[in-house]
Amino acid sequence: MHKQWYPISLLKKLSKKPKRFFLLGEAIVVYKGEHGWVAQKDHCPHRNYPLSKGKVIDGMLVCGYHGWQFNNDGFATKLPGLKKQYKGKSCILSTYGTHKHDGLLWVCLERNTPFYEHLKTLSNGKIFSYKTTIIGNTADILENFLDPMHTSFLHDGLIRSSSKPRKTTAEIKGIKDGVEVKYVEESHQSGIIGSLFGCFITHSYGRLYKGNIIDLEFHSKRGIEMTNRFIIVPTKTGENYFFSQITASNRWLPSWLKTSVLGPFFLLALRQDKKAIKAIYDNKPFNTELKLQSTYLDIMRPYIDLLMAGEELIVNNKNIELYI
Repeated sequence: MHKQWYPISLLKKLSKKPKRFFLLGEAIVVYKGEHGWVAQKDHCPHRNYPLSKGKVIDGMLVCGYHGWQFNNDGFATKLPGLKKQYKGKSCILSTYGTHKHDGLLWVCLERNTPFYEHLKTLSNGKIFSYKTTIIGNTADILENFLDPMHTSFLHDGLIRSSSKPRKTTAEIKGIKDGVEVKYVEESHQSGIIGSLFGCFITHSYGRLYKGNIIDLEFHSKRGIEMTNRFIIVPTKTGENYFFSQITASNRWLPSWLKTSVLGPFFLLALRQDKKAIKAIYDNKPFNTELKLQSTYLDIMRPYIDLLMAGEELIVNNKNIELYI
């Protein structure tokens, strides 16, 4: 997983000052360096003081404890108190790869790793981005946002109605660096969101890519109406950053109006999801030997487990019928 790219912040939330984030159990410090954003291990090699508590001077990161100074490649360039100027000849501070994409700052813990070729730039112009933290298992979070079956019950009346299941065809196929499911429902979704927005939708896609990236696309006869991109970033044990990026077309209504109207309902559904995922996580210590049961309706879980294990995504193309 260290060879994967993950977003750690909205670019608009960053400043020139150093700031601490977590990624795959690592504490990292992000700051504006001489030539752009820099991500480094958030500890001073001298006495392990958090560098995020220091400051940036002329693009250099300065420790707030003894004033040790580091350049953007991790070399110490100044050690205050020495009789002669210090000339660091070895890299003593781990430095990570950074990349800007769609308003997010991405980090990879292995430098010189190419950024994702499979990650498309989001269409439809303006992107509405949101970040929060979710307590839970990363695999459970990924499954939740790719699983249509829970939406009729956990979000009963909001996204779908449990009393009005719709016949749906799911077409599963492998794609580059991921897996795709196309959903075709016999009628539009019956919840509030479905009534406001779903009456135009003819089919939708759920895609899972390496890097814990989920793309949900909603299509009408005229093209893509809305995209939801979710990115799940493991930070510490049981904790994950959750990024949501939404775009909408300007057909029928301006995109800003669509997102403004639907936004509160999406946030309500997200709060319900967060509570459910945390409940699953909190319940696991009491059922450590319990073997979970799955059916063919749990479409994405086998591929999520392969992804979490770092194994190749081998997809058996097939169609299934379900009622949601």
